[in-house]
Amino acid sequence: MNTEEKRKALAKWILETDEHSLNEVEAVYNIHSKNQEISSDIVAYTVSGEALTKEKYIQKVKEAEKRMEEGHFISSEDLKKKMISW
Repeated sequence: MNTEEKRKALAKWILETDEHSLNEVEAVYNIHSKNQEISSDIVAYTVSGEALTKEKYIQKVKEAEKRMEEGHFISSEDLKKKMISW
């Protein structure tokens, strides 16, 4: 059954079904719609897997820039030296 046939079959079923079944379908639809809204707001993930919205991502970048300006970073040369001792 292709997509168009599925749509037609579902439309027919919706027109013929009872209210209880319609409420269940509506609940599934609402959950799906909400999940799409949430996932579309995600623009990045942290290395630990935390989902970041655009606002949270910008905040994290600004925090990182501030730490760098304050000197809280390690140069690639120092990192290489440190890695040798591991």
